[in-house]
Amino acid sequence: MSIVSICAVAIVTIVLVITLRRHNQELSILISIGAAVIILLCVIEYVLTCIDSVTTILADANISAENIMILIKVIGICFLTEFTCDCTKEAGLHSLSSNISLAGKVIVLVTAMPLFTNILNVVKSLSTGDTSA
Repeated sequence: MSIVSICAVAIVTIVLVITLRRHNQELSILISIGAAVIILLCVIEYVLTCIDSVTTILADANISAENIMILIKVIGICFLTEFTCDCTKEAGLHSLSSNISLAGKVIVLVTAMPLFTNILNVVKSLSTGDTSA
């Protein structure tokens, strides 16, 4: 789906949500979330293409598959967290959105911890002159 189609879906959704918001708040929220899911599903193909490209580039640079998977997981966590935060804000639950954002940041930190460990090991080996790392 092209960006023009995605924007068209977004504009139609905006008109529907604004029109229905006065009469049926719950339905307007469901329409908004539904449109967001449709757009997300349309963009998945592009995300998968990007992941394949990044994986190829990193593999050519002799970076381990474990590190590549960590990076892909972190990107996925960020996208999912942002999507969920936006949906909760749309529903008027700003406090819950802030908690989801915090949870996403903590999970990214925990997921990326092996990368931090690898970087520290490389720095340690460089400072001691050990080239086995």
